[in-house]
Amino acid sequence: MVGKVAWQWHHDKDHLPKTQGLDMNALYVVMLYGVSIPDEGTDGQPHTTLFLDMVEAYHNLAPQHQQQLGLLSMYHLSPISPQPGVEIPRKLHPIVSTHKVTGRYCLYLGSDTSILKGLENKPEAAKQYWQELFQEILDCTPVYAHIWQPGDIVFWDNSQVMHTGMPYNPNKYKRIALRVAVMANS
Repeated sequence: MVGKVAWQWHHDKDHLPKTQGLDMNALYVVMLYGVSIPDEGTDGQPHTTLFLDMVEAYHNLAPQHQQQLGLLSMYHLSPISPQPGVEIPRKLHPIVSTHKVTGRYCLYLGSDTSILKGLENKPEAAKQYWQELFQEILDCTPVYAHIWQPGDIVFWDNSQVMHTGMPYNPNKYKRIALRVAVMANS
């Protein structure tokens, strides 16, 4: 199940904040070190991760759309279902926020399980809203495709960058990647 979640666009902040008062847009730098890389994805192409700069995405939108999104918030829900009896609280965050270090505006969309405030009881409409907004972003923002080789190290600021891994056959290939994340608490 975790692999399938990694094969959709997301930020890596599920189950955060665990620290009282930690902002969803706190600096959160991720490092991924590829130890063992699949030879190919299910599409026959080299094993790839796609990255999308959400600062650039915000600035590529029309000014009136930027203003509209600046008034909206989403509930971030983990795309991974919790264990039975475990309640994971919804975290409300603005769609447009100011990066804690750079001071630049960026979009924070979570994943397609995020729910626009006001659509809590309309999950289909919430998912459709997210998908349409995300498609608009993909249409106007370049995507970086990292083709993995063993020994590669990739860093990104998770509060500004969304990513998705491309599917591969786990019955045929083993993927081992070591992940380290550093988070600023102020």
